[in-house]
Amino acid sequence: MFPETTTGIQNSNIVIEDRHPTNTSDHTLVTANIPMKIDKTSTQLVKIYTRPNWAKCDTNIYTSTLKQELECESRRKESSVEERIKLLEKSIHKAGKKSIPKYRQLKSLKTVGKGIWNRKISEASRDSKNAHTLWKRKINSHQNADTEKINLTSKKRKLRQLQRQAYASKKEKYINDIMQASQKDSKTFHKLVKQQRSKHDTNTDILYIGNKAFEGEKILSAWQTHFETLGTPNFDENIFDLERLELAKLQNKIIPELDIQNKEITKATPTEIESAIRKLNTGKASDENGIVSEHYIHAIDVITDEITDIINQIFEELDVPQSLKNGILTPVLKKKKDKTIPGNYRGIVVTSIFSKIFETIIKDRLEPELFPSQNTLQRGFTEGASSLFTAFIVSETTMLYKFLKIVLELLTLDAEKAFDTVTHEIMLNKMFHDGIRGDMWVLLKNIYTNMTLQVKWGDQTTQHVNIQQGIRQGAKLSTLLYKRYNNTILNSITGSHLGAKIGTICVASPTCADDIALLGEPQDIQAMLNIIEFHTKRDMVKINPEKSEVLCTSKGKNYQQKAYTLGEKQINRVDKLKHLGITRNVKSKVNTDERLKTGRQTIYALLGSGLHARTGMCPLVLCKIWKTYVVPRYLYGLEVQICTKADIYELEKLQRKIFRQFLSLPERTASSALYILLGAEPVETILDRNMLSLFLTISRLDNAIEKKILQWELEIGKDFTESFINRIDKILNKYSLPNPKEILENPPSKYKWKNMLKKAINIYWSNIWKEECLIKTTIKYLTIQENPTENPHNIWKAARNNQNDIRKAEFKSRLITGTYMLQTTKAKFSKNQISGICELCTRAEEDIKHFLLDCESLESVRLKQMNKLLSLTELKGGGDKANYKEEDVLQIIMDCSKLSTTSLSHLKANDLIEIEKQSQNFCHQMHKERTKMQTR
Repeated sequence: MFPETTTGIQNSNIVIEDRHPTNTSDHTLVTANIPMKIDKTSTQLVKIYTRPNWAKCDTNIYTSTLKQELECESRRKESSVEERIKLLEKSIHKAGKKSIPKYRQLKSLKTVGKGIWNRKISEASRDSKNAHTLWKRKINSHQNADTEKINLTSKKRKLRQLQRQAYASKKEKYINDIMQASQKDSKTFHKLVKQQRSKHDTNTDILYIGNKAFEGEKILSAWQTHFETLGTPNFDENIFDLERLELAKLQNKIIPELDIQNKEITKATPTEIESAIRKLNTGKASDENGIVSEHYIHAIDVITDEITDIINQIFEELDVPQSLKNGILTPVLKKKKDKTIPGNYRGIVVTSIFSKIFETIIKDRLEPELFPSQNTLQRGFTEGASSLFTAFIVSETTMLYKFLKIVLELLTLDAEKAFDTVTHEIMLNKMFHDGIRGDMWVLLKNIYTNMTLQVKWGDQTTQHVNIQQGIRQGAKLSTLLYKRYNNTILNSITGSHLGAKIGTICVASPTCADDIALLGEPQDIQAMLNIIEFHTKRDMVKINPEKSEVLCTSKGKNYQQKAYTLGEKQINRVDKLKHLGITRNVKSKVNTDERLKTGRQTIYALLGSGLHARTGMCPLVLCKIWKTYVVPRYLYGLEVQICTKADIYELEKLQRKIFRQFLSLPERTASSALYILLGAEPVETILDRNMLSLFLTISRLDNAIEKKILQWELEIGKDFTESFINRIDKILNKYSLPNPKEILENPPSKYKWKNMLKKAINIYWSNIWKEECLIKTTIKYLTIQENPTENPHNIWKAARNNQNDIRKAEFKSRLITGTYMLQTTKAKFSKNQISGICELCTRAEEDIKHFLLDCESLESVRLKQMNKLLSLTELKGGGDKANYKEEDVLQIIMDCSKLSTTSLSHLKANDLIEIEKQSQNFCHQMHKERTKMQTR
């Protein structure tokens, strides 16, 4: 409760309630009646519509109905664009209702807690209530209620037992669904795994704007106030230089009247429209009219001509309908921020699907015109580039300056609400000077005139908010327009010849979207900050000096610490900072501890107690989850940093520990066995692969600044040992691949390179693991599969996705890795204080051969299971079972796929898997019988 709502409290009556019969917890209910005066709030009925199930859509009915509807509306071409779009969407919904079962039905929300309710729990709950009534009756009449109390306790225990069983069944079903989906349905697999992620409630009951608090229904008005303020330009002369704005306004009024501007927009073609529709992302939220991308994609052949005609009408009339200017804005909380402050949210806008198609057409036409003048240091929202490219430039510059022993400062700038504060007049003026003329410029102006948004919070939306500044995060054109907006700053810094250089290549301000970093010697940094201050004031953009940071990444000789200011405020100097998700420090070392923590937290958040095979989930599925969700997070950005052997060892150590947990194997298990069984790559290879992937991506970009850096490093040669090109050279030599110069000059295709690298990695690790299998006696029976870094061992291939098979495979894994506790193992660990003689037959030492082939006490089980195994082997073409040697039989039991078992070397993979299944049954039955006899 908050002070605003607790005024008027008079007194309170606190009551400790009797324990309810269904209360199976250790807690007792306490109630308090507190009279209070608070504002009455009303609740709005939640209306949630089901998403159309496109898997059940009858495409023929959908397209034919839509075609018929479009043909019937002959008056469409005489209507306004707004009306035509509405009629189109109405026809789409009509076709959807006819072709998709239960199309957009109102969802009924399930009561919380009923997810596990069943008939048995219902009966047990009723019995518990009745027992409680009888006990209470006896207590109230002052009679002996001991019998009733015992009965009540029994009934409550039964209820709790059934509830736990229901939860366990639900969890088991969830695990089975994940395992089945991992093989057949990738989309469902990712959906199920994401359900397991911890869900943090980002909705808040209170918002603070300044010192004023907003609660209940007032939260919606708080959001409206916040985004209205954000969407209104600030004309404070003390903060911004308004001369640029006034000049832009004056020029923008003249531009439409210039004769040279009579440049019409080329008509859209059906091919363009079809391409734009295919670029739509599927599985996304519906727009405010209930339309999703699939509505257009499934009817692309029918709907393309109509959309082409509507868009050409817009191009001709230059009148953008209001429906294409509207959007639904959802506030998304930034990571680790206070959820009661509106400024800590990022406004993500969902625009109409038609608007996405329309803006894609415009974007595809503008990009080829604008790309040649884009600053080469802007790597955000650029085809073929990513944030790693910016991080690559920072890393290579740092390494070079360290090598040359020159002082280098890294300064990261924090732009305040960068997308939300773009001034429309200045943006349009910049587009004109960048070469966008004629009707296209007028069309852009009309798109950003009278733009509105509705803020969605929970199940409610605000009134339309007029947006006079800012570009919508989530709209197709926004990324392109923002790049042009801050292009002036980057060009000014590059043209000043200030800042860091690699050879003659200027790398002073590597940028990813609105994340600008400055690199330079101390004497240059302040001058670059002055340039940024000048342009941001003119462009009406705010840089927050308090959140901006500076770090010395290379101290060089005679380093003296300097202070830098932006305006009148000093930039914070730090020992480490995070830039584009990568932590950088004074010594340029990898933040290993932080990454290990990230890896552990991610896997436990996804799986929790399901991190072991014995919980019922197949290790191959667990490994897939690890590779898909965890590895990209905890190894992110290491390809552009220098990892020492110690760093790789620590990262590898975590992965091995997790794999042992997946397989339920002890710490003493050979590391190579873990990778062979799971068909997984060591961390060393993952990092090598990521580095090579980045290198190949750069080598295919002809005019990219990153490629120029690599070519310069190639010319420098081996002296600069820590350069990216020299590290790549070592990796290529390691896997016997072509040298960097060959690849840079003639990069192979993606398909060719993928196969080449995959083959090289498998050969490399296959050779290493074969040597280990020869040296280590614990894994001498273990076969290395073909393509071992991506091909799981037959032991786990043979295990179906159920708990019985997983237990058998887990036991077999212990046998083949030498971690199953036999008497000889106990004797070895106890330094012969425990005898190695078999406790069952007491005739010989109990090693693996004795246990599986010789122990007389297990003969009855052995004969039955051995006959099944060898008969199956003979049936599959493994030769006469009577001719098998003892060592061959043992190898068939342990791992029938080993090539040295010559009688089976010619069998197909499926036959070997069937034999492996039978050998797992054999080993498991032997284990059960041995355990049973030992416990007698």
